[in-house]
Amino acid sequence: MAEEGEESILKSQRTSKKYPKSDETEPETSKPYIPPPQHKESSNKCFVYILFAIVLLSIAFLVFGLAMLRITTPSIRLSSVTIKNLNYSSSQVVASLNMTAVAEIRVQNKNFGPFKFGAGNMTVLYGNMNIGVASIHGGRIGSRKHEGINVIMDVIKGDFADNNANFSKDFDLGLLKLMGFTELRGEIQVMKIMNRHRTAVMSCSMDLNLTSQAVQDLLCQ
Repeated sequence: MAEEGEESILKSQRTSKKYPKSDETEPETSKPYIPPPQHKESSNKCFVYILFAIVLLSIAFLVFGLAMLRITTPSIRLSSVTIKNLNYSSSQVVASLNMTAVAEIRVQNKNFGPFKFGAGNMTVLYGNMNIGVASIHGGRIGSRKHEGINVIMDVIKGDFADNNANFSKDFDLGLLKLMGFTELRGEIQVMKIMNRHRTAVMSCSMDLNLTSQAVQDLLCQ
């Protein structure tokens, strides 16, 4: 009888014990969520942006220096020549040439700064003989501009026979081969921070047609 009593007690203890249902879980100890660190990644992005900005500024300054601070020598061209009051003599004893030449010289300044030049002159040669000189007043050509300068030259020459052996043939053909030279010395000032001395030089060849009293085949270098 005592054994039966003990078994009944054990059964009652087993039946009284509670087991959790299948859909119920025992609570676990909850831990706070810690986000991953972002400071290092943000610092790397800022460094990349700063480096990219420095590269862009360096390229901009390089382009600025090459384009704006690069100084070139202004160019001179003889654009036109008009002949007035032409008189000549082709005598083998005395060969003479009298005329007035009105020329336009074009000066082009491609720099980002004005070209200031002093007084100069234009010289015309027939062979090795100087037959005319005209003065050019000093002036100023603005930044990236080109302007014309009018030059008036009087040619009065009566000693061709003594200076050129081909004068008779050239006069008979009615065509004189002439050369024109001009030199302008000046200074280029870029953005008031850089001054450079430059000399603009012109050399032109042309033919003077005595019959038509005009200049033809004008070519400048």
